[in-house]
Amino acid sequence: MEKLKDLSIFKSSSPEDTACIAAAFAASAKGGEIILLEGPIGAGKTWFTRELARAIGVKKLPASASFGMMRSYKGKKLKLYHFDLFRAGEEDMENLGVEEFFGMEDGISIMEWSEAASSLAEKAGYVKMIFELAGGNSRIIKTYAIGRQAKSFLKKTEEKWKKISA
Repeated sequence: MEKLKDLSIFKSSSPEDTACIAAAFAASAKGGEIILLEGPIGAGKTWFTRELARAIGVKKLPASASFGMMRSYKGKKLKLYHFDLFRAGEEDMENLGVEEFFGMEDGISIMEWSEAASSLAEKAGYVKMIFELAGGNSRIIKTYAIGRQAKSFLKKTEEKWKKISA
């Protein structure tokens, strides 16, 4: 596994802040991005996913997909491939066909409870976001990228976030 030396931290004090962070990610996406989400229940992973979907123009917003591990949503220019891997283990990844969605240039692959898919995603490169509860509605989102394209995507997102949050 690549060293995690480039860590970005996004601070959110409200669901609206998290929506703005998601909008910055959406504005930076060109297709083919992989975003892995980790954190405890209630930390904002599904909220972030919904707001990312809203920002790319998805009409029917994702809900927690815990009982259907993958759903696809069509946005204005990009699709959103939403995986909820809460009930999945590494042994399930091949049967789910997760790798088939990595790098799909017509969309963004986003995975909640992504631990089971991390080793597969590493080959393609990804952005990982770790959501931490910080009291009340506040969240600290530690983010890092693996792979050249993912690092470029994260850098663009940080620049957009700085403009939005200034």
